[in-house]
Amino acid sequence: MNGPLGGVPPAEQLMTIERDDRDGCLVLVVHGEVDLSTGGRLMEAGSAALQESAQQPVVLDLTGVDFLSSSGLGLLVALHDDGRELGAPLRVVVDPTRPVIRPIRTMGLDEVLSLYRTVDEAVAA
Repeated sequence: MNGPLGGVPPAEQLMTIERDDRDGCLVLVVHGEVDLSTGGRLMEAGSAALQESAQQPVVLDLTGVDFLSSSGLGLLVALHDDGRELGAPLRVVVDPTRPVIRPIRTMGLDEVLSLYRTVDEAVAA
């Protein structure tokens, strides 16, 4: 067995988050897996972005996410609710042809979250 936890890579390798500022919106670009082991980092980054946004929209780009667990779904709802309280709308970008959209639709969150197909659409909204 190599590495931590018998070969399981650390959370930093399972998910990356890049931050970008685009046309008055903070954009968080997420790659990898959003689950129990990585969700805390995304919640921290998302909360910080919502607080720093000065009531401007925050765009969460999930087009590079390969896996979204139930804990990840809960995190999206929590960030959405935090954004409403702060007056900083959360806009979630998902590719409708990728597996991430399935759990969002299955749980009915496509009726709750503000979903967009591209970052450009989310920024322009």
